Amino acid sequence: MEENKNTLMTQTISNTYTSISAKTMEEKKKLYNALEQCDVLLNDCEDAEIELKDFYVAKYEKLDEKTGELKTKYRTIIFDESGKSYATGSYGIFNSLRKIVTTFGEPASWTDTLKVKVVKKSIGNGKTSLTLMVL
Repeated sequence: MEENKNTLMTQTISNTYTSISAKTMEEKKKLYNALEQCDVLLNDCEDAEIELKDFYVAKYEKLDEKTGELKTKYRTIIFDESGKSYATGSYGIFNSLRKIVTTFGEPASWTDTLKVKVVKKSIGNGKTSLTLMVL
């Protein structure tokens, strides 16, 4: 079987990113299990400070039931230095991580964890969004 061939089972690889380099079977199991069941919902962590070590993002399409349009969504899982996982579907968190990578590089290039604070900010019309502030 060709290594980079898109198949039914591999085509979503282009829609995911992880900073975790899971090489051993144990590391792969830990990553897989975090993707199946996270420790904490990030939405419940307003004002929490997290030592950001790694993250995983999956891009997917979801049908907007009101408009009938397909909307792009992002499932994001943040991992702290102890391996605890925090999950969210917040675009604000995805966008914060993009800015973090642009500014600080990918986590593999960091010499230490990056301390972040989970912040809920107003985005107008009474709506809020999660974001990360670097401490």
